[in-house]
Amino acid sequence: MRDLSARFRPYEWAISTAEAARIAGIRPEDVLRFDANTAPGLPRAARPAAVSKALARVNGYPHGGYPELVAAIAEYAGAEPDNVVLGAGADDLILLAARTFAGPGDRVAIVDEPTYPLYRVAAWLAGAEVGGEEPAVTFCCRPHNPTGALGEIPAARPLVVDEAYFEYCGETAALLPGVLAIRTLSKAFGLAGARVGYALAEPETARALNARQAPAPISTLSAALALAVLAEPTDVRSLLEERERLAARLRELGLEPLPSATNFLYVPYERAPELSEAVLGEGMVVRAYADAIRVTVLDPLSNERLVAALGGFLDRFA
Repeated sequence: MRDLSARFRPYEWAISTAEAARIAGIRPEDVLRFDANTAPGLPRAARPAAVSKALARVNGYPHGGYPELVAAIAEYAGAEPDNVVLGAGADDLILLAARTFAGPGDRVAIVDEPTYPLYRVAAWLAGAEVGGEEPAVTFCCRPHNPTGALGEIPAARPLVVDEAYFEYCGETAALLPGVLAIRTLSKAFGLAGARVGYALAEPETARALNARQAPAPISTLSAALALAVLAEPTDVRSLLEERERLAARLRELGLEPLPSATNFLYVPYERAPELSEAVLGEGMVVRAYADAIRVTVLDPLSNERLVAALGGFLDRFA
């Protein structure tokens, strides 16, 4: 067994919904997750009929892969099928990119840390170390997680740009020379549980990645759901309006959420861990950092529950 870097730390999940319910003394279905940056509801296309044919053939393999899904992704993204790489969510593609570009003795650069921790995990699992000196590859989250900022595209090449929140900002680095853009159907498309992602790259890079990818990285059921939602893309305009409304409500409490190009708000607060623990006791999970909380934009009713809870605790903390 090959030793991992002495700096290696595995990815850590947030508290489970069942545990959050236990702490709050409520049913798991009543827990509100403001920490996952996922859609507030099911996509319209996620119907039993969307997977019925795939379910009837679930005993078989997807011989030949998923050319229909690849074509649908290419059409949606304004690319060609030979630009597309499939993966089990963006995470699978981040891991694939790291092991494709880097290995033992290499360094992997990460832009604007702290950011999504899986970039570090991917580098370490590839046998590389994290550092900015002559990197084999550079990772960038754009828009940025956790701040929501839409920064400039770094000049470094090769460059992996995580565009998990692309639909909320509409700006992309896809198909730029030397760039691998990774996207997901977990966020705006509402398929987080189905684990479907894709990458867009120049044909030569896409071929190299596909050669290193599992033969069938997603399930036939997930592929069927992906085809269904790509045929009916979600209109995110109402969610963006709700994001701005929620930001205004938080400002009324004296908080100062940062401008966001995503479906979440980064809210600086010096006692963030305490605030996170307080709302957890009310059955609401936010992502806590040392000096900020990150809040996913859900539906207006859920968001108002959070605002009310935050207001009460801020008054108590004052």
